[in-house]
Parts: sequence; structure tokens; C-alpha cells
Amino acid sequence: MAAVAFAALAASTATAGKSACSRYGDTSPAILSRGEAAKSIRCLINRRRGQHDLRRLDADDRLDRAAQRHTRFMRRHGCFSHRCQGEPSLRRRLERVHYIEPGLRSWSYGENIAWGSRGLGTPKQIVSAWMHSPGHRHNILDRSFRDIGVGFVRGTPSNPNANGGIYTTDFGLRVE
Repeated sequence: MAAVAFAALAASTATAGKSACSRYGDTSPAILSRGEAAKSIRCLINRRRGQHDLRRLDADDRLDRAAQRHTRFMRRHGCFSHRCQGEPSLRRRLERVHYIEPGLRSWSYGENIAWGSRGLGTPKQIVSAWMHSPGHRHNILDRSFRDIGVGFVRGTPSNPNANGGIYTTDFGLRVE
């Protein structure tokens, strides 16, 4: 699902002043923490949006929770889909975390999922793969979205112990 690159360890004291894009972008999913993955994915997506003169997406805790729960569900159930068997739809997942709730004037949402093994599972490779896929690219560059949540777990959908990473990004807009 992603282009080939080898991962390098990042996040030493010498890199403390660097952005999350460069600190964690090439980090192997085998050693990447959930927080590092989320920071890096957000940074890389916002960098791509900036290249297209689009506003930055804001981190949203509710979208983070929905994305993380879905990512864990996929790994736990060996499923790679926007809706795994026994799981609610994306809209229902966003309602459960109160991102979509009664009283909103309008809302929109989208979701990207990906997984990669070894060097194909780094944040840079995942975002690059999404940018080369029309539907995923559309979500990343959608002008209407204002918020983002990122989910990450180590492993692959078929092997939770593999040197890989599974990612979910939930995008949204809510108007109160």
C-alpha cells in the first residue's frame, strides 16, 4: 500500500528542535509510539495541505479517540476495512465520541486507513501512499475539513506482532 523506504530511528536530543515530520516521519513502526505516529501523520498531512494553500487541520481529541478505537479494532479482529464485522459505521463511531451530535447545524467527515510493514509502515510512507490514491488524497486536501484525529497501532491486520503499523485518520468539520 506504500512506496519503499527504509526506516531510521529518530527522536534523540539532537533532533529536539525538528518538526514531528522529520523527527518521526522515517521511524520504523516497530519502535514508533502512538503519540509520535499521531504527531508525525498530522505534521505530514498539514505540510501537504500547506503545499496546496489549504489551512492546517487542528487535532481533535474526539476524532483521535474514534480513530484509535477503530485502529485497535482492526488489529484485534484481523480486519482491514472502514467497517469491520461487529463494528458500527464511521458515522456512528463519530457520534459515540460526540463529534457528531444533536444541535449541530452541519458536519462532514471522512476517513483514511492504511497499513505497512517495516519501511513501508513509516508515517512518511503512509502519507505518500495516501497522496497517490485519489480517494485518500481527496480527504487530505478537502477544503471543508477543519479537524483531524489519528489512530496508530503496531502490527498488521493479519499479524499483531509483525513489524508494521496500522493507521487511521478521521477528518471532520462541525458547525455549531
